[in-house]
Amino acid sequence: MKRCYLDANFLVYYKNRKSLQHKLVLAKLDKLIRNKVNVFISTLVIDEFIFTLISNIKRKGVIGKNLNDIKKNLIEVLNLNFLNIAPTPIDKDSQLKVIDLMSEYNLKPRDAYHLLTIISNSIDTFATFDNDFKKVFSSKLLTKI
Repeated sequence: MKRCYLDANFLVYYKNRKSLQHKLVLAKLDKLIRNKVNVFISTLVIDEFIFTLISNIKRKGVIGKNLNDIKKNLIEVLNLNFLNIAPTPIDKDSQLKVIDLMSEYNLKPRDAYHLLTIISNSIDTFATFDNDFKKVFSSKLLTKI
């Protein structure tokens, strides 16, 4: 069965009905679900999702009163019945592999950690709007949707 990893930008556009990518994300998620693809995120994705929500709120005003909204958005995402959380490798050898992935695919550390999580969980597809993974996609290690 196919497995797909969602990038944080996918979740941000999923929750933001005003974004230009919202309908595209809904269509892609619908296709994944119909094709019975196992869909994953990681704690890194959750961290980036929360960070983006906070950044958006900072531009609008006070954060404190909006933390409940952030929590509500996170709960809604975590309650999606098709969504799984992929474990991030924590062993010492995996931490060193991050450097190899950075070098081989010209990635920043955080993106290399995403790739490490993807590889460690035998995930073959990546849903992202990020262009930082071009070398990964061109290597055919992952398929982009």
